[in-house]
Amino acid sequence: MSSCELCHRDKALTFHHLIPKKNHKIKYIRKRFASIDLNKHGIKVCKDCHKMIHKLIPHKTLALEYNSKNKLLMHPELNKFVNWVRFQSKNIK
Repeated sequence: MSSCELCHRDKALTFHHLIPKKNHKIKYIRKRFASIDLNKHGIKVCKDCHKMIHKLIPHKTLALEYNSKNKLLMHPELNKFVNWVRFQSKNIK
């Protein structure tokens, strides 16, 4: 197991496309991110963080505004969740 790139917990990881796959066919998104391999542009996150990303942020907003790890961590609600999860895992040990 590796650690989640957002909460840093050692969990099974999933691949989060920083430009969601649903948006890969949209012409202006393809043009805006032409220099990036959209299928490989992403981060490895635990299932909890991955679910929360998609619960809180619509796909087009993810593609246009939250398309990096640092930008995701700047999202107020996601940041609150990530900090809470980190706190919970520290108190369990």
